[in-house]
Amino acid sequence: MSKIKIHVCSNELESWDTIWKWKWFTRDVWENVYWKEEQATLRPLFPLLHKLNIKSILDCSCGLGFKTILFAKRGFEVEGSDGSPNAIKYAPQLAKEKRVKIRFFLSRYEELGEKCKRKYDCVFSDNFDEIETYKYMKVAAKNIHSILNNDGKLIFSALPPHFSRKDLKKVIEKEWRKTKRFDVDAPYEKDGIRVTRIEVNEKTSEGILENNIFLIEEHGVLRVEIAQIMNPRIKWTWKDYYKVLKEAGFSEVYSTKENFAVAIK
Repeated sequence: MSKIKIHVCSNELESWDTIWKWKWFTRDVWENVYWKEEQATLRPLFPLLHKLNIKSILDCSCGLGFKTILFAKRGFEVEGSDGSPNAIKYAPQLAKEKRVKIRFFLSRYEELGEKCKRKYDCVFSDNFDEIETYKYMKVAAKNIHSILNNDGKLIFSALPPHFSRKDLKKVIEKEWRKTKRFDVDAPYEKDGIRVTRIEVNEKTSEGILENNIFLIEEHGVLRVEIAQIMNPRIKWTWKDYYKVLKEAGFSEVYSTKENFAVAIK
């Protein structure tokens, strides 16, 4: 019997790159539902963007570009960035299918100043609240600040300002109660490749650790790719965000009733 080759992603960036690769491969299964979920996520954001007179947006950590495309469809001048090569490979294809022209570019937070080539009225990020370390959050905040126009805004989802660290533990418990411990997707086959995703979840002190185990059968050979992400990461309080953003140079930081954080340059 030949040995099964097992690859464990070394960090979250590689994990996301692996997830986007297989998400794209299996998109026929989940894409229609995902569009509806993303539309629901952005619905409360659009009135805020119009109220703030936002015209140009960088969708930072855009993944496969679903939200980016929805911004474009609403008439915003939008670009998308992500640290995953696979996300940036496939996002333009999705945009082309939806008949919108969007510039997508590969960039980690610390590369934004070099890679953006312009400034924006707004940076929207659905990743800022899930950054792994306080040190890297400071790097992210500083670099986002540098690519905003004067009076530009960083917008991201955040728990309410009154939540304490003790409250974060309660949120983790609440998330854990509604999380499946174990799940298996139906095998998906295309172009001679058969993929089965197994999801195993664990509760941690920082949130829910999602272990994505991909079983890939190709030409009679089985290999395994394991991608671990915190989904969701529930680690930061409003005080953490406020301190980091003020130190980065943002003049004002406030929370909206829809639980968006808004930081003004």
